[in-house]
Amino acid sequence: MYEVSPWALSWDDENYYLVAFDSKEDKIKHFRVDKMLCIRIKQEKREGRERFDRFDMALYARKMFGMFAGEEQMVKLVCVNELAGVMIDRFGKDIAILKVDDAHFTVTVRVSVSRQFLSWVFALGEGIKIVGPQAVVEQMREEAERLVRQYQER
Repeated sequence: MYEVSPWALSWDDENYYLVAFDSKEDKIKHFRVDKMLCIRIKQEKREGRERFDRFDMALYARKMFGMFAGEEQMVKLVCVNELAGVMIDRFGKDIAILKVDDAHFTVTVRVSVSRQFLSWVFALGEGIKIVGPQAVVEQMREEAERLVRQYQER
C-alpha cells in the first residue's frame, strides 16, 4: 500500500502514470494508473506543493525511460552526427552538442540510469557509446555480458 499526494498525470508509451509526492520518502514517484487497485481518497491536505511548484513535468519525462526509475546521473554519450536529431527529440533543444570530429559529437544528459535506458542505448546500435561516468559504462558492459550469456548456445 502506498500513501501519496497526487499532483499530475503523465502519458508515456501508451500508459498513464500518476505523478505524486511520497512524504515518507520525501520524493516524487510515479505509478501506472491501470495497475492501481483499492484506491481511496483521503480528506487530508495534499503534501509536496513546494516540490511541485519547482517541478518540470517535461524534464522529468525526458529523464525517465519507459517510466522506469533509476539513479539519476549525468551521462556522457558519444554519437555519430546522424543521431543529433534523436538526442534533441529525446532530451530537448537545450542540450549542448559538442563536436568531437567530422563524424561524431558528445552530449551530456541527465537520465535515470536503468535497464530501460541501457536498452535504449543498445537499440541505437553502433552509432552511440556511453563514455561516462565509469560506473554507467560498467553497468552497460555488465548488461552486454549478461545478454551474451543469455543467448549463448548450450
